Amino acid sequence: MAVAQLRFGPVALLVVLSALAVTPLYNYPVAGAIEPAAKQISTNTPQCSGSQKLAVFGDGDCSPKPITVPVTASSSTNPPPRPLYVVAPTRPGNYPVFLFAHGTFISNNLYSGLLSHISSHGYIVVAPQVYTYPRTCELEEIEYLEQVTNWMPSATALPSHLPPGVLPDFDKLAVGGHSRGGKSAFALALGLCTKPLKLTISAVVGVDPVAGVSKNSRTDPVILTYVPESLNLSVPVAVIGSGLGNQSEVIDLPACAPNWVNHAEFYSECMAPKSHLVADDYGHMDVVDDVSWFERDFKGMFDFALTKLMCKGASGLFSSREKMRKGVGGIVVAFLDAYLGGGGSDDYLAILESPLEVDSPVKLTVGYKLEKGTAAAGDI
Repeated sequence: MAVAQLRFGPVALLVVLSALAVTPLYNYPVAGAIEPAAKQISTNTPQCSGSQKLAVFGDGDCSPKPITVPVTASSSTNPPPRPLYVVAPTRPGNYPVFLFAHGTFISNNLYSGLLSHISSHGYIVVAPQVYTYPRTCELEEIEYLEQVTNWMPSATALPSHLPPGVLPDFDKLAVGGHSRGGKSAFALALGLCTKPLKLTISAVVGVDPVAGVSKNSRTDPVILTYVPESLNLSVPVAVIGSGLGNQSEVIDLPACAPNWVNHAEFYSECMAPKSHLVADDYGHMDVVDDVSWFERDFKGMFDFALTKLMCKGASGLFSSREKMRKGVGGIVVAFLDAYLGGGGSDDYLAILESPLEVDSPVKLTVGYKLEKGTAAAGDI
């Protein structure tokens, strides 16, 4: 049996349980309505461009810079409600903003490769560390996402932490997230928070979103109804799934993205315009950074166990996930370009209509419905 095929139930569980025993808990508040405006596919010219045949799958030329924004107060800044990992272009200009929610137990900076790829094409990416220990109820998480969203526009908030000449265009705000964070992003866009948002959400991205461990064990607030096109978001939605996410890797534990609570159901329940892009040969954790098993500190060992042992994946223990990060990053960029006015709709439509002919780093199966009242297209 190959190393990559071993099942690490006892080892992974031991590491996770140890982490739970030492990880600090946050004191959460309890988790407005929002009426986002519908957007049409854009045909505007981008400020920054990529370098490959289909630009979105290659690195853009905006020279992204990672920025850590702590919650500690200072005399000159307005501290955020949660610690932030921000990736912003360094080329002066106005850029759309993408708020990204991390998955279960995952540090926001473990998405550095994915978020840097997106930012390199002309986006300011804001990734709050919403929690370190997730509760059964996600209302607290949604509340923190709402607080960060309402904090950002102040002149002493997000703009004060960006490179010189880099300005956020808050009229072009998208929200997204991975795993449990993907579901939280949907909930935020649905207005399931205690205070109204100061900004309008223009698009939603779910990266292998998960709504619980099973159909009968969903996390609160419950948003899946199992009624097609029942999620009235009123904005374009891209749902990105993993082909291996619904397969269990750890003995006696459910898959990381189980059927009935994963990307397939989210896509089914969204209204047009919507798209569904599945990386057939990749798993739930293949979008995060590569973590070395040689890490000497506890957090490094925990991150390795969480991202390499707990979920079924395409890569072996020591192989790179770069293709999946580039594939997902390119899809997100193409989607945001199409609906937020970055680089127009050509790349996005090419991916949807001809997924096998666009030099994607990953094999894709695609479904989409871009207009209400029309039949869905694609292979899903």
